[in-house]
Amino acid sequence: PAYCVVSLSFPTRTRTSTMASACAATMASSSLLSARRNVGGGAVAARKPVRAPVKVVPAVRAEAAVVAAQKIRIRLKSFEVNHMKAACDKIIAAAAATEATVSGPVPLPTRRRIYCVLRSPHVNKDSREHFETRTHHRLIDVHQPTAQTIDALMSLELPAGVEIEVKL
Repeated sequence: PAYCVVSLSFPTRTRTSTMASACAATMASSSLLSARRNVGGGAVAARKPVRAPVKVVPAVRAEAAVVAAQKIRIRLKSFEVNHMKAACDKIIAAAAATEATVSGPVPLPTRRRIYCVLRSPHVNKDSREHFETRTHHRLIDVHQPTAQTIDALMSLELPAGVEIEVKL
């Protein structure tokens, strides 16, 4: 098969880019790569051809920022359900006071982590204890937030033991 290995230890950049473009041309023209792709379970997978980086236009970035600012996604994690409910109620009240629409809290699957521990350190291996931690997750979406909504959410006093992840 036609594989190209590009070494990055060259002293100049032009030589590296020349090698990379020659390697990409060799890989693109090889018909063996397309024939070997997805054939057989244990066959060696073909490497992808080298692609040029995509340039992002500043106008597209501005549109993406506007779209991202139209929804705030808040993900909560906690070991205690009562603390979680109190935090959700405070977040919903703060968002509703600033006339933002709220969807949630959506209960996500609870993660159970079980630990198996020997009861005695030296003997009685058959006697064991099981401990578990349950991590509860909730998801809240705040739609059409304003600057007042963000300020209200940042100034909230939430219960200890609740981990908050905010995505704009």
